[in-house]
Amino acid sequence: MTEVRKQRILIVDDQSVHTVALCDVLRQYQFDAEGCSSAESALELLRGQSFDLMLSDLNMPGMDGIGLVKEALQLDPDLACIIMTGEGSIATAVRAMQGGALDYIVKPFKASSLLPVLARAQATRALRLANAELERQLRQNVMELAEANHRLEQARTAAEHANSEKSRFLSNMSHELRTPLNGILGFAQILAADKLPATQLEKQRFARNIVQSGQHLLKLVNEILDLARIEAGKVPLAMEAVDLPTVLQECRMMVTPLAAKRDISLGFGEVPERRLRADRTRLVQVLINLLSNAIKYNHDQGRVAVACEAAEGSRLRISVSDTGPGLEPDQVQHIFQPFHRLGRDEEEEGSGLGLALTRRVVEAMQGAIGVESQPGQGSTFWVELPLVPETTQQVQHA
Repeated sequence: MTEVRKQRILIVDDQSVHTVALCDVLRQYQFDAEGCSSAESALELLRGQSFDLMLSDLNMPGMDGIGLVKEALQLDPDLACIIMTGEGSIATAVRAMQGGALDYIVKPFKASSLLPVLARAQATRALRLANAELERQLRQNVMELAEANHRLEQARTAAEHANSEKSRFLSNMSHELRTPLNGILGFAQILAADKLPATQLEKQRFARNIVQSGQHLLKLVNEILDLARIEAGKVPLAMEAVDLPTVLQECRMMVTPLAAKRDISLGFGEVPERRLRADRTRLVQVLINLLSNAIKYNHDQGRVAVACEAAEGSRLRISVSDTGPGLEPDQVQHIFQPFHRLGRDEEEEGSGLGLALTRRVVEAMQGAIGVESQPGQGSTFWVELPLVPETTQQVQHA
């Protein structure tokens, strides 16, 4: 059985004989009583110990009982204070209550008179503590409710945004799918008609258009599926130590013919002999996409520059800069979202999924991607990926 904690009571009276007698009596009634002979010594005790009740004489040398009650309540607002006095007047009672005492008792008194006074003080103190706890719980509940409402509002806003994005995505996707399909169906219907094209060259041109539309459609479907798999976390990455100079040289060879068609110069700055922690195939995909965009959305006889530099957190930043028209601030804000193109729809062929897919791939490899651009001054897209520690590289080369 759990032992009930005794109520701690502090007896304050400048007459030591009274203090000792009261302590002895109250201990018989299961109080944990302690006495002292002055207000100053009582305050010293209250600073170091916790009491439930305090029974203080009114008239004492130095600080009186009411002064003591005021000081004691500053130290412990929950302390139940009772004044002992030889003056049983209403004025005395009022002074005691105004000072913060819960009750008073006129001396001399018997235990039978004191115990009900202490019981009322205990009950009042317990009620105050219960109310304080209820208020604390109420405040806590209100705060939790406010936080829950805030989270609910955030979830509602996010759901509305996601629903809007889904609707926009589906609308754009239907448009993007319809365009190449119309091309395929249109030219196929011509070839299937009773009146065939007059020349073999026309037939070949129609067939090439069908092939090009089919390839564009296949690329779009593959990008949509790739994006969906990455967002669902269903694309396994073969993370390894990838040699940076080798990868950049491979990418350079792949995009050089594309740049040559528009007389765009490719400049690769100094490439450090370092290895990146990445999926090699996906890294090539990312860099080719950035380089292709820098060429596609550039001016004829423009420039594309690739630079490498150290970044925070043991990472390497690879930047691809162009001399194209640059981006408006609202374009920069949405550039990595699906179906947001770098140029106008009619200017260049593209799905609008490349940069969205690139961002997901980079983030899946624990990297980061960003863009810096000014209208009329070109754009710089950058990718940051973790470096393989040099000690690890040295072991691999050994």
